[in-house]
Amino acid sequence: MFDSVRKQVSDVTSSEINTIIDKGTTIKGDINGDGNVRIDGTVEGNVNLGGSVFIGESGCVNGNITSTNLTIFGIVRGNVNINNRLAIRASGQLEGDVNTSCLNVEDGGQFNGHSKMTVSLA
Repeated sequence: MFDSVRKQVSDVTSSEINTIIDKGTTIKGDINGDGNVRIDGTVEGNVNLGGSVFIGESGCVNGNITSTNLTIFGIVRGNVNINNRLAIRASGQLEGDVNTSCLNVEDGGQFNGHSKMTVSLA
């Protein structure tokens, strides 16, 4: 069942999804690990991953995010530190400061904060 979901998500994010936080699920606390995660629910805490983070349209993170890549279709309220690529899609919103080597904001995407461009570590 999850293989088809993983395939659809990996096509969008160019990486394998290890964990899915589904719509209607709320996590209060930090998420730490090395894998890739898709968030369609709500996270009230920081996300620290060695892999990629994908925030779906219904996803919301109220906390800081540190990862290799970050793609935002939903809402992030917090600072982000991304080693490689940050993409804010047309439906995405980011309220916080950014430290990344590559920043892409599509038409309609919202970014409210300061940015600092760094050399890619990935």
